[in-house]
Amino acid sequence: MSLKGKHSPTESELEILQLLWECGPSTVRFINEKQNVQKEVGYTTTLKIMQIMAEKGMLSVNKESRQHIYTPTVDET
Repeated sequence: MSLKGKHSPTESELEILQLLWECGPSTVRFINEKQNVQKEVGYTTTLKIMQIMAEKGMLSVNKESRQHIYTPTVDET
């Protein structure tokens, strides 16, 4: 799916997508730690944004293990 679909990512969503494209499928904790290198972002903030992104169809979630793994479903442009 392309980013030009029905949902344009917000700045925060795009930041998360870029980390996932760069690092591959990841946990919320991993993405949050990467975000905190640049600026302080609360874990629950990252979690909520990634949950919303999954609801919008931008991310898929593997819930088989205790730690949920998020994978982008949109292509990097």
